[in-house]
Amino acid sequence: MQNIDLAALARVRGGMNTDGFRRSTNIEDRRGMSAEDSINAPTAPSPALPPLVRTPGDLSSQAGLDDIQ
Repeated sequence: MQNIDLAALARVRGGMNTDGFRRSTNIEDRRGMSAEDSINAPTAPSPALPPLVRTPGDLSSQAGLDDIQ
């Protein structure tokens, strides 16, 4: 393990500038809510998944899942 010089570490500057980042639209802001209120808050239903397309030799059949009755 390499030792880190604390004086050199103290001179480090920079970081990630998050100013101007757009807020995500796929999260809910639950700041200020209690844990219980957050758990009980209604959420929007998820969109339906696309139809499953199976092909011979796909991973499910290779794993033997097609053989399970």
